[in-house]
Amino acid sequence: MAPHLGNNGQLSRDERVQLFGIDCDDQVMWHDWTPGIEMVQDLVLQNVALVTQKVKFKLPPTKEFDMPYPEPFKLAPGMKKSIPISFRPSKYEPHVDRVQIITKGGSFFVTVKALVKDVALSVPHFLDFSLCPTMERSEQHIDVYNTGTLRAAMKWHARPPFTVRCPSDTVEVGQVVRCVVEFEPRTASVFDGLLACEASSADAASQSMAVNDSDSLGTAESKSAAESKQYVLQCTGVGKMPHLCVPGGRIPVVEFGSVSPGARAPQTLELLNTTPVVASFRVRALHDDGETPPLLPLAFFVSPESGHVEPGCTFTMTFYFQSHTVKEYACQRFEITTPGGTPLVVTCKAFCRPIDVRLSTRSINYGEVKSGKIYSRTLQLHNDSDRPAPYHFSNTDHQRGMFWFDRHMGVIPPDSFMVVTVFFAPLANINYHKQVYCVVKGALAPLTLDLLGSSHSDKARPARLDQHHIDIFRNLQLSGVREHQVVSPSAGDTNEEDPPLEELEPKIPEVAVRPLSATATFLEMMLPADSKFRDVTISPGQLDFGQSSVLTLSEKQNVTITNRTSQKVTVQWMIPGETRMPCSPGEQSMFSVYPVVCDIRPKSSQDFQVAFKPQSASSVEGGMLECVVMQKVNRTFRLVDLERFTPPWTLTVRGMGHTMGGTGNDPQVDISESNIRFRPCHPGERSYQIAMLTNPGDMSLAYQILPAADASRGDLAGGTLQDLKHEAPFRAWPTQGIILPHQFHLIVLEFAPTIAKNDQAYVANFQVVVDYNESQPKTIRVSGRAWQPQLSFCRGQPTVTFPPTCSGIASSMVCTVKNISEIPISYECRIPTRLRSTFWFPEPAGQLAPSESASLTAHFCPSSERVFSAPMYCAARCVEDPDNYVEGPLRALLPGAAEANEEQPSYVLQLVGHGKGPALSLEPDGLDLGAVKACEEVKNKVVILNSSQLTVHYVADAQFIGEDPQAAAVADQALRLGHVHGSVAGRCTSTLQIDFYPPCRGEFLYQVTVTPKGEEAGGPNGKSVNFTLRAVVQYPCIQIADLRTECDTLQPQSMMWTQFQVDGINELFQGEVAEVERSFQAAIGIDEKKKLVRQLKPFQLLFGTAAAESGPTVVYLVLSNPSRLSIRFSFQTPKNLNLESAPYWCDEKALIDDREAHFAWVEEHGIYDIQPRSGEIPPGDFLHVKMTYYHHSIGTHILPVVFNVHDGRSVLLYLKAHSVPPSVGCLSVRSSCVVLQPVPLGVERGVVQPVELTNSGAVAAPWRVDLQTILEHNKMNYDFEVLSVTPTEGVLEPQSSTFLHFTFTPLEAKRYFCPCRIEMLKDGRPAEELCFELQADGYRPDSERPQVEQHFPANLPIQTYAPVPGCGAALSVEILDFGRNPLRARTSMMLVLVNYTSEFVLSFRWDARQLFRSEHELEIEPNEGELSPGSHCMVVFRLCCDEPVDVSGEIACLLGWTHLSAYGQRSVELPEDDKSSRPEYFAYHADHIHEPMRNGRGPNAPVHISVANRLTVSRFRNLMSTAAGQKFLNENLHRTSVLSSHIPSMSPRRALQASTMGRGLQSKEELPGNRSKTSLAEVSMGPQPPAPPTAFPLYVRLRAQVADWLVPPEHRHDFLVEAPGRNLAARRESEARLAAEQADTTAPEALGMAGYAEEEEQYMDPVKRRQSRREEESQFMDPVQKRQPLLRPPGSSPAPSSPPTARQNDQAPRGGDLGPDLVSKVLEHMLREVISEEEFGNILDKMLLQDTPCFLQYEDSPPPAIPPPRLPEAPEEELLQVPMPKEDSQEQEPQRESAVAAGSQPAEEEQEEDPIFAAVAAAGSGDAAGVWASNLMMDFEAPSQLDAPLSAPNAVAAGNSGTPASSSSAGQGGERTRHRLGIDEEGLAPPDHPPSPGTAAAMAAVSPEEDTRRSWEEALAHYGEVDLDAFQDSAGEVMDRLLLDMMDDVIAGRLNWMRPLPRVRSGRRR
Repeated sequence: MAPHLGNNGQLSRDERVQLFGIDCDDQVMWHDWTPGIEMVQDLVLQNVALVTQKVKFKLPPTKEFDMPYPEPFKLAPGMKKSIPISFRPSKYEPHVDRVQIITKGGSFFVTVKALVKDVALSVPHFLDFSLCPTMERSEQHIDVYNTGTLRAAMKWHARPPFTVRCPSDTVEVGQVVRCVVEFEPRTASVFDGLLACEASSADAASQSMAVNDSDSLGTAESKSAAESKQYVLQCTGVGKMPHLCVPGGRIPVVEFGSVSPGARAPQTLELLNTTPVVASFRVRALHDDGETPPLLPLAFFVSPESGHVEPGCTFTMTFYFQSHTVKEYACQRFEITTPGGTPLVVTCKAFCRPIDVRLSTRSINYGEVKSGKIYSRTLQLHNDSDRPAPYHFSNTDHQRGMFWFDRHMGVIPPDSFMVVTVFFAPLANINYHKQVYCVVKGALAPLTLDLLGSSHSDKARPARLDQHHIDIFRNLQLSGVREHQVVSPSAGDTNEEDPPLEELEPKIPEVAVRPLSATATFLEMMLPADSKFRDVTISPGQLDFGQSSVLTLSEKQNVTITNRTSQKVTVQWMIPGETRMPCSPGEQSMFSVYPVVCDIRPKSSQDFQVAFKPQSASSVEGGMLECVVMQKVNRTFRLVDLERFTPPWTLTVRGMGHTMGGTGNDPQVDISESNIRFRPCHPGERSYQIAMLTNPGDMSLAYQILPAADASRGDLAGGTLQDLKHEAPFRAWPTQGIILPHQFHLIVLEFAPTIAKNDQAYVANFQVVVDYNESQPKTIRVSGRAWQPQLSFCRGQPTVTFPPTCSGIASSMVCTVKNISEIPISYECRIPTRLRSTFWFPEPAGQLAPSESASLTAHFCPSSERVFSAPMYCAARCVEDPDNYVEGPLRALLPGAAEANEEQPSYVLQLVGHGKGPALSLEPDGLDLGAVKACEEVKNKVVILNSSQLTVHYVADAQFIGEDPQAAAVADQALRLGHVHGSVAGRCTSTLQIDFYPPCRGEFLYQVTVTPKGEEAGGPNGKSVNFTLRAVVQYPCIQIADLRTECDTLQPQSMMWTQFQVDGINELFQGEVAEVERSFQAAIGIDEKKKLVRQLKPFQLLFGTAAAESGPTVVYLVLSNPSRLSIRFSFQTPKNLNLESAPYWCDEKALIDDREAHFAWVEEHGIYDIQPRSGEIPPGDFLHVKMTYYHHSIGTHILPVVFNVHDGRSVLLYLKAHSVPPSVGCLSVRSSCVVLQPVPLGVERGVVQPVELTNSGAVAAPWRVDLQTILEHNKMNYDFEVLSVTPTEGVLEPQSSTFLHFTFTPLEAKRYFCPCRIEMLKDGRPAEELCFELQADGYRPDSERPQVEQHFPANLPIQTYAPVPGCGAALSVEILDFGRNPLRARTSMMLVLVNYTSEFVLSFRWDARQLFRSEHELEIEPNEGELSPGSHCMVVFRLCCDEPVDVSGEIACLLGWTHLSAYGQRSVELPEDDKSSRPEYFAYHADHIHEPMRNGRGPNAPVHISVANRLTVSRFRNLMSTAAGQKFLNENLHRTSVLSSHIPSMSPRRALQASTMGRGLQSKEELPGNRSKTSLAEVSMGPQPPAPPTAFPLYVRLRAQVADWLVPPEHRHDFLVEAPGRNLAARRESEARLAAEQADTTAPEALGMAGYAEEEEQYMDPVKRRQSRREEESQFMDPVQKRQPLLRPPGSSPAPSSPPTARQNDQAPRGGDLGPDLVSKVLEHMLREVISEEEFGNILDKMLLQDTPCFLQYEDSPPPAIPPPRLPEAPEEELLQVPMPKEDSQEQEPQRESAVAAGSQPAEEEQEEDPIFAAVAAAGSGDAAGVWASNLMMDFEAPSQLDAPLSAPNAVAAGNSGTPASSSSAGQGGERTRHRLGIDEEGLAPPDHPPSPGTAAAMAAVSPEEDTRRSWEEALAHYGEVDLDAFQDSAGEVMDRLLLDMMDDVIAGRLNWMRPLPRVRSGRRR
């Protein structure tokens, strides 16, 4: 562990003990000291180690501290040593020093210090508040320590926004005070502040007073103590404004919806703090100028009202709504404020819906019943709300009256009902009718129930009273008619004793019931008993008898009944026991009435006396006294007109009294709501509320409700109750009553204002006197508002200005109209007619709920560019509530309503607009959706940008402009715009949503136009903008890009391509998806899939024929994805189409046919295998699918397979193959109908065309062509040989093929049909036959050539699309099309064979398979050879035919693989990283970049190209994997070289050097030639070589047409046409070679030398072989030509003739064995042997350690800091006087023969050496100055440069004088010599030195023209005429070789093909 260093790097005490074993104090301190006085303290050292230590100390540097002489001393373990330290101060100031203690283990320091009496505080230096909310106080605590020796007084100095609060002003020594630093930012910015703490001594005052009495020392100490110190605290903070919002950007509105009365409904609102600071908030109800404060009690409240929201967090607030005001629309805004942020306004909305309570019936009719009995009916009260509903039949008593209820009051549970029994006990024989009112708390209106019955006896019987009589009479009165019209009886009418005529079953007429509104029902119920609107009135309606006695009757009170009808009525009081039956057995009447029965005349009245007779003492009693009033004529049914039947009236008087005497009870009544708020209304309307009075006691109580007293002005003077009816428009009903114990009464309160006070509320108090105790009344406070309609436009602004808009373009502006009243209103906006075309409102009228605001859209469309203005008038009216509608006589009870509607407020708003001129643009201006899958929706957006300041309205339109007819048919339904009409504000953007759903594929091209709305926007001068929308709609499409076969039988790619119907499958997948294919992919069931699979398009995939038990036939399909969509595919076999486990009831054997059984057998036995069965292919990628057919059994095997491209097409593939017995052969041709290419008429010789014959069997098949059919065909054509064939018989080896050559010579312009039959022989007899038809067309030369099917499919790939798994070799191109050539024209084509493996040597051999009749017609060079791992080889195909041919066929390249370990040069090792492939740099110049050395072919040879600039394998594969890369390669390289692998060149003999290239082909396990994972058993056996790649042959498709009539004469000069003699020689040579090979096959010497000959053959240069062959052909030339050389001097004599064999043997060594190519090959072989030695590796190791040499081979530029070498001049005379070589055939012939025998170069060629090279060699023989040497380059010497320049003609002449034109090697050697000497193209040497005077004069004397002419004359005189044919052949070979060398350099990377060639430097070189 590292020691912990304390202050100033001093170790702690524990660390000193652990490190040094010495224990001592950390420091020695002096506290109280005086200047001038010495003070001594000891430093004690103790040895805590276990050994004796030697210790030494070092004195402190300062003079104030002193110690003894530092002598070393020893400390035993545990011993101590005290060292005195003296302190002699001279000034009273702090002193600090160190004492160094030195031990054996190291040294450490002890601090010595002297402290003064001083004030010292420890204050933090920095305080960061970070982010804090504005306008809020943030606090942080700091601790202030007193580290001094005196009690300190501190004082803080700070400036806003920073403040400091301290709990104490002084700090004791060693104590701490916690101070609070406050930060309160006012703005959102960064604040930095310095807080100063001034510290002084707390005793400074007392010390300063004692200064005068002390000495100088005290003065110094006092001054030190009195000085104040300042400590600075740097504070920083950032003020951030907190911001609260609703998540998701929603409008902060809390919707409660409909809430039942009295229910407390909660709603939550989530607040989000989007700022990084804490947000403190408070909630308050918003009461601004435009807001009206709600009345008490408040309907809304929130919890909590304050809180904190953490940064980035949410906080949930709860709002509550509770109201007892029915039909109240409540709206209130709350403001959530933060101290420094923007307030958030939340709007709460709710509606108090009434409780829905209904009766099961609206009337109960007892019918005609006998008097004296009790009858009952049941009634159901249904509560359909979620709240309990209290109800009270307010005009009935508890179990008293002529109609009574068993439960006249109660509570109905929520969503339930209650059954009430209604009793009827008549005693008088009259009609009874009473309308009872059921008041429900929370309901909109009371419920009405009609109770009626007709009582009769045997003596008296009234008419039957039904409900329709009541409805007719009620409708009559609602229509304004008070009573039925009286019809006087006529003279013929019967008297009243006569019974009227009645029907047996009278029909009850249907009467439409006119429902009453809520207000009308309340008015009818609360109508006073003495109201003039009643037909019969009673006065008073309430009787209060006051104090009474049980023993006596009370004082009588008069009750007056007035008859306001025109009929005489009878009054009968309902007295229990007298006129009605008692409701209970013990019921006694509390009231006595006199008279009980009485008649009243029309329009008159009658007084009745009523007395109260209480039943019990000390109680309150009361009830309802009822009387029935009926017309006199209704006493008997005989007098009643049923059509004008007036129902009886029931009058009720409420009476009560008490027997409590002078004692009173405390009022015990519960009021449900003591503070009641009425719904706001318009003057003339009425609003009602229900209050519930509950008796919680055990005794009945009496209550009286006094009239309402106005309370808006406070308490009344004197406390008297006054009836302020006009000022307090409130009323209660009933005003008195008796509440039985534990029961309640519902009191109806009415608010009927006549004057609108708007926001000033009506407030009144109802005094409720209980049990006659007026001293303690209960109070019910009521309040309500009466409103006139009031609106607010645009927040009170008198003028509204539209934003400037374009002329002719309508713009809109939203005007906010708000209802600032609490009643619903309607409004209507009007604009003067003349201005309505410029300004208008689409919806000028509307309705607003209370406190609701609406957005009124105003439109402005200017007609010109100017300012427009118009007034807008708005009238507001109150919306009439249908529940306040009253008709009939009661309508007169609504005074002031008509007057209130007369004065309606009106508002004026001025509209101003400015018309201007639109600027729209689209981003992007074009939209390319790319590849889109059909039937898949794609969404996109286009931004419409308005660059002007104006709001622009636009119209969007899409038009299809594409040319695809299929896309045009569905274009309208494929594209949908998000909106057609829209607008975009000025300087803003709008988004146009585009939904594209194409139903089919195709190219969709749209033009979307956005046109501003205006007069000329769409015209020629319009300002519309458009953009192009393009989409390429595709189905998931798949293509078979390539097909490769691995099988024992030769099956070329072209044949398998046809047999697999690849073109048809690809064409199918390019088509539209059929409906049956969609149905098949979506099908689920077995039956449905089987039904649909038969409807799929079928294709047959033929795997061919092979022998049973042979190797499997493997077909690799390359599935490519040409689209830009990712595709998924799958193969489904019959097993996949069925269920995995079929049910037991399904008998498969009975349901399937033979075909399905065969399919099942094939699949079950694994005859076919497909891998992978499913997969996914990314866009532009590919995947190999391996299809394998196993030859397990004999016969034909078929397996249907469904190939699905998901969401695309499906196809049915029938896999078909045939296996024959292994003991038979099987002949076949490609088709049963073979079509030959057309041939014109009149050709001299027929065209030879091959037809391929294949043996698929495992044994050899002898065959023979039946010529009889051909002879018969020729005989039918005028006995002319139209068709002939060669060969006619042969033996075809097993699993091989050959070609039959048919010669077609047409005689007529027609199609020829010839049946052909080939017999397969067995024992010389035909065993089987193969029949096919041959078709050929003949045509006239002047007519058009007939079109026939080509032999090769047109879509075959020209090369391997992708590396085939398991294959280690590939061809750069797989088709060679020689085109049309004339006869004997030599045409060459090239391809590259590549070995991809890294550990296997490839042996290859080309097999033409008798594609041509003569072997010489097609030459392949090299025909066979070997390729080292990672290398390549260029293969040249030369075509030269002397007869017309039309060839289309494949040439096979047979492969063989040998592991490197078989060569003995490399052991089999486990795979490891190959470090040799890493780049190695010998040296690098930073300032002067040099090219690497050249490759040894001379100065003009290509230099080595770095891998950074080389077309490597990986780069080539990456380029070939994309279409763009292939295009790049095709444009930059030749076709054949483009398609090569571009692997660095390695000759066939480099098998010992393995390359690591090609590993990017596949993964390491799949790479051919690499090891795969081995098992433990294999590992235990030792290292094993990896599995070799597949040895199946490669095929090259060859297409050639050779005939003179194919090439026009003017184009024949483009071909190199050989002489007839040479072509004949080549043909005879090939025939002789074939014969020799057949004859020498069994020779022992041939067998022994075969390997050596093959090995030597591969080293032979192609040019050498062509030279030897050319010399052999000379024997077929004419005698004169063959004796003459190519260029013969005039004076020389021809050589004597010799036999051809002798001359051939004589010329062969000269042209081949001793040529320069053989020498270079030998040297190359020697170099390779040297490199393979181990010592060469040591040389390479030394190369890395050697300094970088400087030599010329880098480049012609000088190296840095080294002057260019100056070489000696070459002798000019030697160059000019070189003797010409002499030819002496007689003397040189023996020398030539001896040279040949010695194996050296002939003397003639040695003499023909370039004279310039000889001169240089002579000049370089001496010592030259400046010659550099290097160990790395093995001490070679640089050639000397010449200073003497040569003229261009002389240089050319010198270069050509000694070299024949026929020797291309010599010509190239001379060229190399000139480049080595530095001679440029003009023949001038680099003029490093000025030319000599003699040379300049000679150059000036001879002109260039004369020199050229003289050189040509000398050449003609010396050599003779030029043989043009020989020169043409030689030049063609030279050009061919140059081209091949250049292509080899490009492919191998020796030539940087990406870098342009350097320009030729002309003039003098420096």
